[in-house]
Amino acid sequence: MFPAQLKKNSDLPNSLLELERLFKCEMPDSQSTLAPAARYHFKNPGKSFRAQLALTSGISLGLNQQDNLHWAAACELLHNASLIHDDISDASTHRRGQESINQHFGADMALCLGDWMVAKAFELGARNSLHGGKLAALLAQAMQETCSGQISDITQRECADLENWQRIAKGKTAPLLIAPIKGAAIAAGLDEDLQSLEKLVGFCGLAYQGRNDIDDIIPSSHRSSDLDGRKPNLVVSLFAEHGPNCDDFNQWYQSDDLSKLSHWQKRIATSDVILQANQSVDYWLAQAELLVLSVPPQLQAVSAGIVSSVKGKGHSSATNNIKNQGRIA
Repeated sequence: MFPAQLKKNSDLPNSLLELERLFKCEMPDSQSTLAPAARYHFKNPGKSFRAQLALTSGISLGLNQQDNLHWAAACELLHNASLIHDDISDASTHRRGQESINQHFGADMALCLGDWMVAKAFELGARNSLHGGKLAALLAQAMQETCSGQISDITQRECADLENWQRIAKGKTAPLLIAPIKGAAIAAGLDEDLQSLEKLVGFCGLAYQGRNDIDDIIPSSHRSSDLDGRKPNLVVSLFAEHGPNCDDFNQWYQSDDLSKLSHWQKRIATSDVILQANQSVDYWLAQAELLVLSVPPQLQAVSAGIVSSVKGKGHSSATNNIKNQGRIA
């Protein structure tokens, strides 16, 4: 699902076509053993949400097309690299409706293709003749923060309290959402404080991850991957603090027992913490919405678009029993 504000930009469709051509030109050489895996991965390229953020920001700021395309491609490749690497650490078998690179080609190919994408992202960012150094540094910072968030997600074996859940959720989601916009601002020479934008994206990251966490628990007819892997989840954290029989739940959660997973998932899914989680998501979105007018005027439409996209995810949830929601991926 794309933000309505982004889709209305008349220059965006042409830019997306140019971006697709750029990707084809920049993919691994046809003689490289990486080429088949790269083609397979981009058969279903996803929503290119981060590329759209970069492109729309650049268009709004008057950035020239070549620099705009290179930056958008860099952000999208870095995001895709993180997905491929995530699928290795999570042992995920599918991504975007097909087998993951890890499942289809093996972990070695997935690791190398992800590394290649990181390297190509830095190359594309550095092509900006005036701001290449700053853009490369921004990509590095975004990837470092994302890696820290991901490893916290993987290694958190005790049930995360709400403060830790927020830290991990922001770390996993926000860096690669803020970087496309900040990079466009740097490339366009915008010299304004972007703190409000960073806060807005942070709130949207919490709301987005919160929606995903609700999806993981409801409906209880499907097995929760977060409970199975003992991964941070907003709903689970709320239940561990406020749910009925929370002491028994915490004792089970810290064990290796999976036989009672279905029992606890049903208890969580039918408890009041689902409402509490939805209220938290609504609060974060409201806070993000309040910040839109604090963002530099040129970036307000993009900022409103991010909020709209996460809100739209929640709307589709309501009409589909809190399931089958769009994903910013």
